[in-house]
Amino acid sequence: MAEVKPGDREKYGMKGGKYPVRTEANCRAAIRLRHNGKGVSASAVLAHVARRASAMGWKNILALVKAAREKDRAKK
Repeated sequence: MAEVKPGDREKYGMKGGKYPVRTEANCRAAIRLRHNGKGVSASAVLAHVARRASAMGWKNILALVKAAREKDRAKK
């Protein structure tokens, strides 16, 4: 996984500096760890990752987001 340096979370992450998503590896990690965030819902993490993936044209990450959303819906 990519190394997170001081300031990266605030620059690339969500509110509170959680889940930086500047690279595809960061996006995969955020998707995998979406239920472990403090103060950020899993759906907010997925929306954040989806916005970044759309902006960058990362279709494989968008597919992972879609699969994660379906998995989360199936658990309910």
